[in-house]
Amino acid sequence: MVTRNLTLTTAILTALNLPILASAQSAATQLDEIMVTAQKRTQSFGDVGIAVSVLSGEDVRSLGFTQLKDVAAQTPNVQIKEVVANSVPNVTIRGVGLNDYAANNNPAAGIYVDDVYLVSPTMLSFGLFDLDRIEVLKGPQGTLFGRNTTAGTVNFYSRKPTAELEGYVSLDYGRYDRAMLEAAIGGPLGDRVQGRLAVQSVQQGSGWQINRLNGDRVGEVDRTAGRVQLAWTVGDAVTVRLGVHAGNDQSDVALIKIDNPFTPEDDGETNPFRSGASVPTRMDLEARGAYLGIDWAISETLTLNSVTGYEDFSRMHVEDRDAASLEQLDGYFANDIEQFSEELRLTRLGDRLVLIGGVFYGTDSVETRDRFDSRDLLPLFGLAGMASIGNEYDQDTTSKAVFVHSEWKLTPDWKLTAGARYTDEQKEFRNAFTYLITTGGTEIQIFPPVARDFDSQDVSGRIGLDYSGWADTLLYASVSRGFKSGGFQGQLTFDPSGLQPFDDETLIAWEVGLKTRRLGNTLQFNASAFYYDYQDLQFYGGLFDSPVGTLFGIANVGDAEVKGAEVDLWWRPAAGLDLRLGVGLLDTEVTRSVVPGVTRGSELPNSPEMTLNGLIRYQWPLTGNLTAEMQLAANYQGDVTFDTVRNPPVASESGYWLADARIGIGAQDGRWNLAAWCRNLADERYRTQVTFSSVGYGESVGPPRTYGVNLTFRL
Repeated sequence: MVTRNLTLTTAILTALNLPILASAQSAATQLDEIMVTAQKRTQSFGDVGIAVSVLSGEDVRSLGFTQLKDVAAQTPNVQIKEVVANSVPNVTIRGVGLNDYAANNNPAAGIYVDDVYLVSPTMLSFGLFDLDRIEVLKGPQGTLFGRNTTAGTVNFYSRKPTAELEGYVSLDYGRYDRAMLEAAIGGPLGDRVQGRLAVQSVQQGSGWQINRLNGDRVGEVDRTAGRVQLAWTVGDAVTVRLGVHAGNDQSDVALIKIDNPFTPEDDGETNPFRSGASVPTRMDLEARGAYLGIDWAISETLTLNSVTGYEDFSRMHVEDRDAASLEQLDGYFANDIEQFSEELRLTRLGDRLVLIGGVFYGTDSVETRDRFDSRDLLPLFGLAGMASIGNEYDQDTTSKAVFVHSEWKLTPDWKLTAGARYTDEQKEFRNAFTYLITTGGTEIQIFPPVARDFDSQDVSGRIGLDYSGWADTLLYASVSRGFKSGGFQGQLTFDPSGLQPFDDETLIAWEVGLKTRRLGNTLQFNASAFYYDYQDLQFYGGLFDSPVGTLFGIANVGDAEVKGAEVDLWWRPAAGLDLRLGVGLLDTEVTRSVVPGVTRGSELPNSPEMTLNGLIRYQWPLTGNLTAEMQLAANYQGDVTFDTVRNPPVASESGYWLADARIGIGAQDGRWNLAAWCRNLADERYRTQVTFSSVGYGESVGPPRTYGVNLTFRL
C-alpha cells in the first residue's frame, strides 16, 4: 500500500514542477511566510531541510485545541493517546512512541515549552493558551535539542512581549456547562522593557460519562494556568527574557470501560459512556516553573544564547481500573518531580558557513508512590488478608551533552548539513520496592529496597544535503541517528531482578523530501518519504508474569522497521479561502523479537497505516464593517493496534472520521468576533486507548458531540 502511494506522490511532485502560472496573483491570495526555529535560529520554513508541521496560534484558537492531545488531529503520522484515563499523554511520531504511565521514563518524543524540555509524561497534560506557534519535528533531532529522543520533538512557543500594546479576552461556553476564559495583555513597561501576562481557566460543571453505581455524571473540569513574561534590552547587544508560569488541575479522572470477568455488574451494558467507579475519580496536578533566556549579539555574525529552565511538578491521580463496585484495582498514583536544565549555544552565521556549538546540562528527580486498593482481588491469587498492593521508588537523573551543528553552502544551489552530539546520562534508581498492605493497615515490603545505577554514553548525529536550484523549491535528503537512553521500569514487580535496567534504543532514519511554493505563491506543498532501522526498541506492555497475573513493564524487545511517507499542502485559491490537506502513510513491523508475546511481524502500537487531515477556512466581507467566517476541519485515523503483546483483538480499533465546524461574524478590524462551534459533528463513537490489567482490558472512549459559542475582544 505504501509503495503504491509513494508512486502517486512522485507523480504529483513531477506535476507540481511545472512553471509557475503566468497569471498575476492578487496580494490577498499570497500565502504568509512561515517562520520556524527548527534549527535553533529563525528561518523560513522553506529553507529548512527537515520534515516539520507547523500550527500557528490562530490555528490553535480556531480549531479549539486546548491540550497536547489535540495537536495530532491536524498533523500527519502523529498519534497522541492518553495512557491512563485522561492523563499521561503518549506522543507517537511515525510509529515511534512509549505507552508508559510511569513518571520516571522519558517520552520517545521530546516535548519542549519555550525551549525547556519536560522530563516526564505525567507533566504533559498542560493547557494550550496564548501561543505563537507549535512546531512538530519528525525523526531524530538529537543534534540540536537538549535531550535524546528517537521519535522527534513537539515544540510549543508562547506569544512573547511586544513593543506595542496588545491583548485580548476570549469567553467560551459549551455543552456540559463548559466555560473557558482566556485573556492576555502585553506591551511596553518602559523604554527597554516589555511584558506580557496571560491566563486561562477552564471550568466544566458536568460530564459526558455516567457512573452507573450512583448515577452521577463524571467529567467535571477545574483547570487554571497563568504565565508572566518580561523582555529587557540591555544596551544594544543583549536581550534578557524571563518567564514564570503556574497552573493547577483538579478535574475528574475519566471512567474506564471494562468487561470485568470477576463480576456480572457490567454484563449487557452497551452504552459506551456508562461505567462504574466505587471511588471518586479525580486528579490534583500542580505545576510551577520558570525560564531565563539571554541572547547576546557579540558581533554581526556571532551570537551567544543561554536558556535556563526550572520545573516543579506534583501529581495525585485516583482512578477505578476495575470499573465495578468491588475494590479490585482502585489506583492511587502520587508523583513529585523537580528538574533543572541549562543550555548554552554559540552561533556563527557566515555567508557560506553556519556553525552552532553548545553544551547542555540537566538534572531531575522523580519520587513516586503508587497504590492499588485490591481487597476483593488479592485473595483470589492466594494473598488473603491483604487490602492493597503498590510500589515506591526515587530516581535521580543527570544528563550532559556537547554538540555541534554546521551548514556549509557548497555552491549557490547546494548545502551540506552535518551535526553530532555526545550525550552522557546517569540514572540512580533508589528505594525501589513493592509492598502489600494488610486489611489491618500494616505495610509489608515484598523485598528489601533496591538501588541500581544506569549509565549511558552515546553519539548521535545527522548528515543532510539540500538542493535549492529550482525556483521556490527545496529538495533535501538526510540520514540521522537518534537514541533514547535506557532506564528502569516504574511499575509493580514481585521479583527484584525485574528492576534491572533496560538498555538504550537506537534509530537510523533515512529521509528524502520536498518543499515548494507554486501557483504564484498561493500553494505550499510538502512531501517526504522515510525509512527507519529501529534497534533494541523499548517496549511497554504486559510482558511479565507475577502471582497477581500479568504485570506491565518495559524491556528491549528486539528490532523493527518503519517505512512511510507524508504529504501536506496549503492552498489559497481566492482571497479569504484557505484549504489544507495532510496524508500520512505508515508500514511498521517487528523484525526481531527476543521476548515472549511479541511476535515477529507484528505492527507497532499506535501506528495506523493511514492518517488524513483536512481543513477548509473561508472569510468574506459582509455589509458595513462586518466579516463572516466558516471553518470545517476533519481527520481520519485508520485501523490501529493499542497493544502488540500477544496481539489481542480487543486491543484494536477500526478506522474512523472526526469532523469539527465553526461559523461566526466579526469586525473587519479584528476587534471582536462571535462564533458558534461544534466538535465531533457526526457524534462518532470510538476508543482512544485499550490497556490490559489483571481484571481485563480497560477501554478509554472519546467524547461525544459537543458544541458552544465563543466571544473574543481584542485591543
